[in-house]
Amino acid sequence: MKKNLFFIAGLLVTTQLIAQDCTHYMYMQKNKTIEMTAFNDKGDATNKSVTKVSDVNTANGITTANVVVEAYDKNGKLMNSSNVTYKCDGGVMMMDMSFNSPQQSQQNTKIDFKITNKTYMEYPAGMQVGDHLKDATTQMESTMNNGMNSVTTIKITDRTVVGKETVTTPAGSWDCFKITYKTNSSTTFKGANADTVNSAMSAMDKIRAKLGKLGPKMPSNTSESTVWYAPYFGMVKFQGKSYMMELTAIK
Repeated sequence: MKKNLFFIAGLLVTTQLIAQDCTHYMYMQKNKTIEMTAFNDKGDATNKSVTKVSDVNTANGITTANVVVEAYDKNGKLMNSSNVTYKCDGGVMMMDMSFNSPQQSQQNTKIDFKITNKTYMEYPAGMQVGDHLKDATTQMESTMNNGMNSVTTIKITDRTVVGKETVTTPAGSWDCFKITYKTNSSTTFKGANADTVNSAMSAMDKIRAKLGKLGPKMPSNTSESTVWYAPYFGMVKFQGKSYMMELTAIK
C-alpha cells in the first residue's frame, strides 16, 4: 500500500514538473523549424507556413522564443515574412497574435502593418475537457502607399475545450485537446486624401480610397474555427470555414 502511495505521489510530482517545463514545446526549441501546410476543402495544398525559432531565452521564470514565420504559395514562392514572439510561463504556452510584415499587391500597392497592442493566446498546461480559455483581442493599423489607412480589430472569444482526439499528420501522431472558438474582425478606414485617387489605381483601390476619406466602419465578420492542441508540444491542426492546416514537418 505504501509503495502504491509513493508511486502515485512520484507520478504527481513528475507530471507537475513536466507541466512547468517549457522546453518540451516545439516553439521553445532554438533552431527548430516547423512546417504547416494549408489545404482547401477539396484537399489541394494551397500554401505553406514555415516557422523558424531563431532564439530562446529565459528570464524571471519566463521563457521567450523569437520566431520568424514565412508564408509560401502553392508553387513555393515566398509571399511574406513576419516576426512574432512566443512565451511560456510555468508550462502555460502564450502564442503571439501579432505580426509586422509589409506586403505587395498585384497593383503595386504597398501595405505596411503595425500592431498597436501586443496580445497572446494562452494554452494552459493543465487544461481539461470543458474548460473555457481566456479571450484575446489584437488591433492592427495598416497604411497603403495610396494614402489610405485602416484599423482592424480581431477578437477571439468562446474558446472552449470540447474534447480529446488523436490526430495523425505527415509529421506524426499526437493526443490532442480539441478547442473551438469564434473570431470577430472589423475594419475602419481613415485618412485617405482626395488626390490619392488616380487613374493608375485599380477600381477597388479607388473605392477604398474614397471610403477612407469618409472614415466608415465596414461590417464586422464572425467565423468559427477549431484547433487541435497537444499538451507540452503545441498546435497540430487547424480547421477554418473553407480550409484546413496541419503540421507536416518538424526539423
